[in-house]
Amino acid sequence: MSFIKPHVLGLLLWGGCWGSSMAQDTTQLQSIDIPPLFQGCDDPLISPEQRQACSAPKLQAFVKQHLQYPDSARAKGIEGVVVVRFQVSETGQVAALELVRNIGAGCGQEALRVVRSMPNFTPALRNGQPIATTMTLPIRFKQPSTEPLQRKTSHQLEWGAAYHDNINKQQLTKLAKRHLVVRDAYGQEYEVQLVTMTVKTPHKTTTLETRGAFFSAAMRKALKRLRPHQQLSWTATIEYKNQPIEVVRTWTIAP
Repeated sequence: MSFIKPHVLGLLLWGGCWGSSMAQDTTQLQSIDIPPLFQGCDDPLISPEQRQACSAPKLQAFVKQHLQYPDSARAKGIEGVVVVRFQVSETGQVAALELVRNIGAGCGQEALRVVRSMPNFTPALRNGQPIATTMTLPIRFKQPSTEPLQRKTSHQLEWGAAYHDNINKQQLTKLAKRHLVVRDAYGQEYEVQLVTMTVKTPHKTTTLETRGAFFSAAMRKALKRLRPHQQLSWTATIEYKNQPIEVVRTWTIAP
C-alpha cells in the first residue's frame, strides 16, 4: 500500500468541533490530483474544485450531528482540541485510527468513536487511480454556554488597505488576493493559525473556516457574492503566551 501526502481538513463546528490541521506523515510522499472526498461529493458532472468545496461542509455536518460532549468533561469544564489521525484506503474505508492528542475526560474516546463511524470516503486520486492517504482531524470540544476565546484589544487585525469600516466591491476584488495579518501594539506580527469568515444578512449568517492566514477557495467565492449593506467579519486566531486569542474585525459592504 502506498500513501500520498496527508490532506488538510478545514471546517468549523460551533459548540462542537473544528478540523483543519495536518501532521506530516512518515511514509513516502507522492503527489495527489484529488484528495479524499466525503460521501456524496463525487458527482462526476461537477469540477474537482466543486467536489472539494462540497466535502468539508458534508464532513462538518456529520461530525456536528454525531459528536456528543462527554458528561465527565462537561462537569469538569474541560475544553480543548482532540486530534485524530486516520487512513483512507484505496477503497475509501476509514482505518488505522490514532489518537494524536487527547484532553481527557472521555473526549478522545468520543472523537475516535465519531471518526470510526464515518461512512466510506471517495478515495484520493493520483494519475486517475485510487490511492491511500493519511488524514488528521482536530476536533475542538467547546461548551456552548462558555464565553468565546479571549480577545486582546492590543492586537490588531490588518487586511491589506482596508483601513475603514466600509469597503466596496472594487476593494473586495483586490482584498480577496491578500491575506490577514495580526500585529500587537508594538508592531510585532503573529502567526495566524485559524481564520473564520462570517457574513451576516438580515435573515442568515454564514460561517467558513480555514487554517492559516490565506483564504480558502470557498471564502474567495463568498467574497464575490457579497452585496451592499451585508456585514463581513474576520476572526483570526493566534497564540499569545501559550493561549489561543481571537482578533476580530468587521466591515460593512458599501453600495
